[in-house]
Order: sequence, then C-alpha cells, then structure tokens
Amino acid sequence: MALSPVEYARYDAIGLADLVARKEVAPAELLECAIDAAEALNPELNALAEIYVDRRDSQASSGRLAGVPTLLKDIGHIEPGRVIEYGSRLARGNRAGVSTRFLESILSSGMVPVGRTTSSELAIAGITETAAFGPTCSPWDSARSSGGSSGGAGSAVGAGIVPIAQGSDGGGSIRIPASCCGVVGLKPTRGRISPAPYGHALAGFAASFVLTRTVRDTALALDLYAGSAPGDPTPLTHSGPRFLEQLEDTPRGLRIAVALESFSGHDLDPQVVRAARQTAELLTQMGHEVEIRQPRVAWEPFLRAMSLMWAADTGRLADLLSARTGRPVDETTLERQTLAICREGKALGADDLLQADETFNEVNRAMAAFFGDCDVLVTPTLGQLPPPIGRYRPDEELDAVSFFGSWADVESFLPLFNCTGQPAISLPLAMTEDGKLPIGIQLVGSYGDEALVLRVARALEVAAPWNGRTPPIHISERMDENGS
Repeated sequence: MALSPVEYARYDAIGLADLVARKEVAPAELLECAIDAAEALNPELNALAEIYVDRRDSQASSGRLAGVPTLLKDIGHIEPGRVIEYGSRLARGNRAGVSTRFLESILSSGMVPVGRTTSSELAIAGITETAAFGPTCSPWDSARSSGGSSGGAGSAVGAGIVPIAQGSDGGGSIRIPASCCGVVGLKPTRGRISPAPYGHALAGFAASFVLTRTVRDTALALDLYAGSAPGDPTPLTHSGPRFLEQLEDTPRGLRIAVALESFSGHDLDPQVVRAARQTAELLTQMGHEVEIRQPRVAWEPFLRAMSLMWAADTGRLADLLSARTGRPVDETTLERQTLAICREGKALGADDLLQADETFNEVNRAMAAFFGDCDVLVTPTLGQLPPPIGRYRPDEELDAVSFFGSWADVESFLPLFNCTGQPAISLPLAMTEDGKLPIGIQLVGSYGDEALVLRVARALEVAAPWNGRTPPIHISERMDENGS
C-alpha cells in the first residue's frame, strides 16, 4: 500500500511498526512521510532546528519499531557527528562527539531519527523561545507556546510529524509540552533510563525519555529503553512482566489522592480545576477510593534549593560549551536571563549546594510518607492554560529564585517529582470549554512503580479517549491524501 502523510499520521508508533512488519509499507515510505510532514508544518510550528533530509536514503532497519521515524532533542542524545546546539548561540555548529546508552537503545529498536527538535536555551525555561531559533508554538494555537524545554518534541508529535520523539525532563520538561500540545509525556523513575556514559544531571532531577500520542507507545518505549549500565549512580532494574503486557490489567480499588491546589500557593485556572475534578469523578466511577488531598511541602525552601542547583549546573554547562566552541560566555552568545543565571551559579559556594541537598532530603521524606497510604496522586499537569508566546522575557536579568518562581503559577505540580525521582505522566485527558486547547492531567506513582501509573493511564485512555482530537496545525489540516 502507498501511504500518504495524512494516513501515516493516523498511526501510532506500534501501528506503523506493524505495517512494516507485515510488509504492507516500506520503511522508506514512512521516512518520506515524516520528512514531507516536517517540511510542510515546520514553518508554522518552528518545532525542528534541523530536518535530516539525508534520511530519505536510509536503509531498512531491524527491531521492534523498525522504520518508525522519530526526532531527537537538541539537548542530549544526538547522534555523534551531527550538530547539537543546546538551543543556544553559544553552541552554534557544535557537533556531538559521544553516543549514549539511550540513543543506542533508540537506534537498536529500529527507529530512525529524521530531525532535531527545538529546546529552550540550555533547557532552563519551561517554554521554547530562543534567540537562536525563535519561538515554538503549540499545534493547537500558534499564539500559544509548546512549553519546554522539550517544546519541539511535543509540538511535532502533536502535529503528527512523528508518533514518538525523544525529550528530557529536569523540572517538567517532558510533561509541560505534553500538556501544552495534547500528547502523552512520561518522566520515568530516576535510574530507569540509564544516563551512561554520563552521571546524573541536575543532581538526579533530570530524566530522558519520550513523548507519544498513546499510552501503549509509552509502555513499549519503556520496555525497549529501560535498563542500567555499569557504573550508573542509581541503577534500577525491572524484574516483573513487561510494561506493555500489563496495560490491559485494569487496576481496581486503588487509593487515589487528587490535588486541587497548587504546591506554590498560586491560584489555578478554573478550567484546570474543572478538568482535575472531572478526572476525580471518572476515577470514582471506575471503582477507586478517591480523596481530595495532597502533599504539603515548604515551597519557598524547595524553590530556593532547586533554583540554586539549576544555576550551578547551568553555569557549568555554559563553561563546557564555551570550551568546546571557543566562544565566550557573554551577551553575544547567551540570552541575558540565561547569562544572569549562569553567573549566579558560578558564584555559589559549597554551603549553598549542601543546604540545597538537605532540603531535597526533607522533600523526599515528606513525599514518601504521603505515598505510604496513597497508590496514585492525580494533579493538573499545569496550573494554567498553555502560556502565550511572549510571556518569557529573555532580556530580563532575574536571579535564579525569582526566575523559576515567576513560573510557579504554571509549573508547581512538576519539579517536586524530579526531586523525589518518582514516575509522573501527563495525559491529554481534558480540553477547555471551547474545545480549543488541551489540558493535561498528571498521574504520579510511588518510586519505581511505572507499571501501576501506566495501567491507570491506559484505563483513563479507554474511558476518556483523546485519539479523535486533531489540532488545527496538523498533517491532516495542512496536507491532502496525496501528500500535497
């Protein structure tokens, strides 16, 4: 069968791989569809920093997802020899020199990277608007951000360019774009995805994984990419049944807590609250014991600790990139806000970072106690609707606490679980009342229990399916069945 880009976008990764396995479609056709879609939609979305047009000549591959097109984030797991620029002028033209275990797993599964997605500069902001590449928008509204820092990945998956794209999450950077773009985004348990050959990034806050359109693609990706390598700081081995195999084992009688207040104390958008309440009602109808309650954390000490840790890590990354490119770390290479955070990070002392670690320990202990009598925590993914492009002001020079604090009204449900290392997934369960914008709902599980999180996610996907929704900026809206 000849596959048009419009038909191609109707399938998730498993569906496309099955077509290839049955020899109904050749891998080259899938790559052609993805590249055609990227070239057609990227002028509107600005989701891709680069399209790998040379992939049109790629040979057939093997693996469970053989021939399925994917995208790699401009920070992290780029193939050696290809350009990786960290969303910044500082790294313009820089080329990746080292492969990673995660990248090797992606390639071993048979997926074919067809491009590099946009990110916020040095992955700091939860929004993707950079001096290097400009703003990336949500496929649902070109005036709204795709979120960040994996904003290009979320936008591309939501628009149908690829069914699955790599991202990373150090404070919500997979889950934010998942919510803004109406897709599925899992932050796995710390250590589930090996960071090899590197150690933990961001004091263990950061995790690499993927954004998808279906829970089953997320589960299969976890089966394919999970695993530890010798020397990993927190190796985590899954010894039970495969995650995909467990999806149809619908859980019953769980103790589910639902949070309706932001962790930072900011007011939530009423439509976000409505979506969370509707999810609570749905879970009650499904036979679970649902209670409106949530963990209580000292937000201001946590915000300070997280901000200083981020500043220290960002300052170090900027220096590493400067050494590789020969460019200075100054106003000519970094946005003023990024530069201010880098300079603050380099000025921090050991006492600042040791105190931050103590605060993280207090958060971890408090959250573990909360989950002692809670199987799953449900929250809105974001406290507000997808933010408008332009809310981020890169020419400001806020200190790190003020900068990250200025986004707490949007993001406060997210970074606590980077701190604790627990699995957390954003699902596109709701829409605004006018049906024009997606609203993500987050499910959080106990440390290491992605299996339960995914089973609940799948049950919700069946009960309140989202696969029939198509954003205005989508292959099916911009291309016809003939691919033109």
